[in-house]
Amino acid sequence: MLVGRHVAFQLSGGQQDGNLEMFCHNNEIRIIRNEPNFTLTLNPPLPLPTSRPIHPFSQHPFTHHAKPHDPPVRSRIVWHTGVGWATCGVSYGAVVASASSLMKKLMLAHRLMAVSGFTDSPAVVVDRGARGGHLNSIITQSPHTPLAECPDVMALELVNGACAQLHVLTTSDDPFIAWITFLTPPGDSQNVSVHIRTTEAPAAGMAHDAPFAHRFPLTAAKVRLAFGPIGPIVLDGEAP
Repeated sequence: MLVGRHVAFQLSGGQQDGNLEMFCHNNEIRIIRNEPNFTLTLNPPLPLPTSRPIHPFSQHPFTHHAKPHDPPVRSRIVWHTGVGWATCGVSYGAVVASASSLMKKLMLAHRLMAVSGFTDSPAVVVDRGARGGHLNSIITQSPHTPLAECPDVMALELVNGACAQLHVLTTSDDPFIAWITFLTPPGDSQNVSVHIRTTEAPAAGMAHDAPFAHRFPLTAAKVRLAFGPIGPIVLDGEAP
């Protein structure tokens, strides 16, 4: 819910759960709470674990496609069940492609963790070179460019070297929320784990163990438009 110049988080029962707002404290930028642990680090050093001396992309996309007025940021802010907004240890904060991506990531995280109601598809591992390298072209494009038919995208890199892109499938006009996650695990620059998350209600009459695409047809239709030739691999189990 938008309130003035900040976003008010709400729980499923309607109770307020803090605001997504920014604070300037001396030379620091803080969000959600005006506390030291809620500080954003602008243009942070990018993770480079010794187990993966070469980034899975030819150039690190966060720097190669950096926006001068919306730079990459590191944040330690998380949401814990029973605790609410908190911060993780200094060694675990992810780097996000831009400050605006972080804001969107926090909003989705709150919707997922605090309000819930999501169903996940089974994760499918897809070779980046499958179907003419279609997935590779997605993974290596600007982290600010969403898939076709997707209104938004977020990209982040974890301290362990795992890289993720979240492409949002829905807008405020849709009756549900859904997104796609592409996860490149640390130490493996060839395979990408793909899964879908949605709040769409299951189709009536479908068994609980029916294929994801049958249980959630509206989400599946959006995925097929966005995925192109790799859609059948992820949704229908086709071989690459």
